Amino acid sequence: MKLFKKLQTLVYLLVAQLMFASFALAAVNTTGLKEQDDALIGNSGLAGNSNLATILSILIKAVLGFLGIVFLVLTIMAGFKWMMAQGNEDEIKKAQSSLKNSVIGLLIVLAAYAITYAVFTYMPFASGGTGSGSGGAL
Repeated sequence: MKLFKKLQTLVYLLVAQLMFASFALAAVNTTGLKEQDDALIGNSGLAGNSNLATILSILIKAVLGFLGIVFLVLTIMAGFKWMMAQGNEDEIKKAQSSLKNSVIGLLIVLAAYAITYAVFTYMPFASGGTGSGSGGAL
């Protein structure tokens, strides 16, 4: 019952925040935002290149890069568990299982990268409609 009360209070707070957010946004000064947006777009490499395939390829590269970082963290954690097992077979088995699962995850991420690279390189929408593979968005 206490959990229900906490969830109910959280929902009420979120609804109240959404109700009053419009008042806070009304006071925002927007002078100079156009220049900031143009500078951000120019630095991101999207200036003049903002078709859907390019944006999707940048987004997919960012997500796959983040997943690579997750793999690295999981691998380090598994190695740390293994080193701290102190000969305990159960802990060693858990660490080996975690390491094996993270390597399987890395293989899945690499396969996803290979598939998206092939799609964005050899499909007609990425190469100007010819399908010859001259696009190379990734």
